[in-house]
Amino acid sequence: MSWKKTRLPLCSLVSGLMLAACGGVTDETGVEPAGAEALGTQESALDCAGASVTSLNLGSVGSWGGALSTSNETWSVTYPANGIILEYYVDGVLRGTQPIQGDANRSGTWTFNDSPIACGSHTFQVKGYPAVFESGTPAPGRCTTGSMTKSTTFSQGCPTANLLCTQSGTTISCTGSGSDGVGGPYISYWREGVQNDSGMNYTDWEQGSGTYGLFCIPATTRDDFYRQFIYYKVKDASGVESPVRSFSRVCRY
Repeated sequence: MSWKKTRLPLCSLVSGLMLAACGGVTDETGVEPAGAEALGTQESALDCAGASVTSLNLGSVGSWGGALSTSNETWSVTYPANGIILEYYVDGVLRGTQPIQGDANRSGTWTFNDSPIACGSHTFQVKGYPAVFESGTPAPGRCTTGSMTKSTTFSQGCPTANLLCTQSGTTISCTGSGSDGVGGPYISYWREGVQNDSGMNYTDWEQGSGTYGLFCIPATTRDDFYRQFIYYKVKDASGVESPVRSFSRVCRY
């Protein structure tokens, strides 16, 4: 069992820790990752007089297994625009940009997928700008006026890690289980931590069963403070992780 050492203040050790990260989006639907170079020229270099987004439909939005998806939605613009540039936001953070050229009616469809999505409630927003697609140009021109914005809320189900630990003498015995989220089977993960005068030491996360045992090491005369930790989390059937639960004891004999 390998240990990783870091120095943390006691107040930073909490029993619940949500693990989450935000990433870019794939290009399966032609979506540019967030932070990509701006598309086309701005309105100052375009003839955008009268161009506007006349419809931008936003229907079903959901998240399963940490992946957001929308239903197939429609949009339309007015002349001289012949396309649209869509920006997608999750909780106010830009997650992708998508230029779409319209059909003969200056309209079309859009869809958006993104991951990872942390468990909990979120806001999804799509903003559409009229765009002018011209042959021979590498990217459409964006009109900065005549835009339209739609937003909605959605939730990613959160699995829950349940942890119960007891101590008998120098032995700590723990039982863990999962609930909620999209359901089981749940996969259990454990790690240990030790805090003493020199700081914090952790083991790596290890997949295991629903039970875990730990020997409570008595403090030596050199260690004025010695606390042991057990951390536990689960993944549900979709692969979403729960917040971390923990148990700790100061061992003195």
